[in-house]
Amino acid sequence: MLTALHFIADGLWIVAMALIASTSRGALKRVPADARMPMQWGKDGRPTWRLARNVALGAMFGTPLVLGLALSALSRLAVHDLQSAVILFLTRALLAGLFAVVCLTWLRGSLRTLEDEGVVSP
Repeated sequence: MLTALHFIADGLWIVAMALIASTSRGALKRVPADARMPMQWGKDGRPTWRLARNVALGAMFGTPLVLGLALSALSRLAVHDLQSAVILFLTRALLAGLFAVVCLTWLRGSLRTLEDEGVVSP
């Protein structure tokens, strides 16, 4: 049972990472190399800070990857009873979906902002 939960959680995380990677790759093709992508927007809807394209897309892929690997290692090393395994499984499943939604929402907003600025074509 514990092993099955590990594999299912790993599978969910792999699906989330594949979704993030494929959409980031599509954005990489659309956004020019010298563009600075918005990372956060203010209350007025304008970007408050930006990062270079490669850094921004790398951060949006690298952060969930590192956290997912850490949680996977934790679930293999520190979980020995069913209750802990279920709690960690639910945490990993929730975070996988949450990271996918956050990354896709950020990417959509960033591309829309860049389209409005004329940096990328629709």
